Amino acid sequence: CASPKSGGRLRQGGSEEGMSAGGQGVKVPHPMTTVTVALVLMSVSTLQAMAAVLSKSSDGTYPYKVIGATLMSEVFKLAVSSALLSAELSKMRDPLQRQVAVHYTARSVTMAALPGVAYQILNNLNFVTLQYVDAPTFQILGNTKIVATGIAGVLLLNRHMSRGKWLALVLLTLGAATTQIPTGEACRATHFFEGKLTGYLSALVCVFLSATMGVFTELYMKGNVASIHFQNMQLYFFGILANALALLYRGEIGPAAQTPLFHGFNFWAAVTVVTNGGCGLAVAFLLKFADSIAKTYATALAIPCTSLAAALFLGDPITAPNLLGSCVMVISLAYFYKGDQIFANIANTIKPQNIPGLAAAVKLPSPPPTNGTTR
Repeated sequence: CASPKSGGRLRQGGSEEGMSAGGQGVKVPHPMTTVTVALVLMSVSTLQAMAAVLSKSSDGTYPYKVIGATLMSEVFKLAVSSALLSAELSKMRDPLQRQVAVHYTARSVTMAALPGVAYQILNNLNFVTLQYVDAPTFQILGNTKIVATGIAGVLLLNRHMSRGKWLALVLLTLGAATTQIPTGEACRATHFFEGKLTGYLSALVCVFLSATMGVFTELYMKGNVASIHFQNMQLYFFGILANALALLYRGEIGPAAQTPLFHGFNFWAAVTVVTNGGCGLAVAFLLKFADSIAKTYATALAIPCTSLAAALFLGDPITAPNLLGSCVMVISLAYFYKGDQIFANIANTIKPQNIPGLAAAVKLPSPPPTNGTTR
C-alpha cells in the first residue's frame, strides 16, 4: 500500500515527524508482525461480535449501558497502554530517547482530542439515521465507508492507488454488502431503500465522517515518533472524556442517573469490553505501522470469520449471500495486494513460447530485418 506523503511540514528540517532520538526513522516491525496483528484483529473482532450477541437479554436488547461499556473499553486500553509505556521506558537508558518517547506538542494533543469528539458525533448521527432508514439498509450503506477510506487517504495523505486497487476496494465493498443481505423471512420483512432522503444524507455523512476519522487517526499516529503507547494514551484519555460527557448528557451517570454505571453488566458484557479494547489496540498498531487500508481489510474480513464462528458455536446457518460475499472479499484481498503479480504471472504463463508444443504448432511471425534489406 502507498504511504503518506513525505514532504509534509513536519518532515522538514529538525521536525519531529520521521525522526527519533538518534536521528533514525521510526522502527518499522517485521512484515510478518503486521500480518499477525491483522489476523489478531480479525480474530478479536469476531470474538467481540459474538460476545456482544451473547450479552443481550432474551428480548434482544442490551441490559447494560452501551456507552458505559465503550467507556470501560477506553479505560481498559488506557491501562494497557500505560503498562506497556512503563515497560518500554524502563528499558531505555538514553535520556534523550526517553524524552522523545513521551514527546508531545499542542498540535499533537489537539489531533488526539479530535477523534474522541468526532466519534461521539458519529454515534449520535447513527441514531438519527436509523430513525429514517431500516437497519439492513443502514448496514449495507455503511459498507461504502471502504471506498470512502480510500478517498480520504487521497485527500488527507496524498495517497496514490492504481485503478486495480480502486477496483479491489469496490469489490470489497460489494462483498461486504452482500454478506449483510437478509434471507428468508427476514428478507421478506425488510423494505430496502424505502427510507427518507434525510436518512440517506445522514448515512452518507456517517460514512465519510467515519472514514475521515480513521485516516485522520492514521495521520496522527504517523505524525511524530513518540511511543505508540504514549500516543494511544492521549487518544484513550480523550475517548474516556468524550464518553463520560455523553453519559452525563444522557443522564446515565451523575445526579440524574437512576441506576449505577455497571447496572446490568454480565460476563459477556465484560468480554465485550475487553475484546473491544483489544480491537482498538490492534487498530492503533496497524494505523501506526501499516495504513488505514490494511485496517479496513482486517475489519471487513472479520465478517466471514464471525459468520463461520456463529455457525460453529451458535448454530446460525451460513447463507448464500454470506458465502458469495465472503468469496468476493477474499478475491478483493488477493487483487489489492498481489493483483499485479498474479496477472503478470498469468500473462507470462500463457505466452505461446512458454507452453510446451504450442510454439512449434503455431508459426510465430519472424522479427523484422535489421540490416535494411527485404526478403
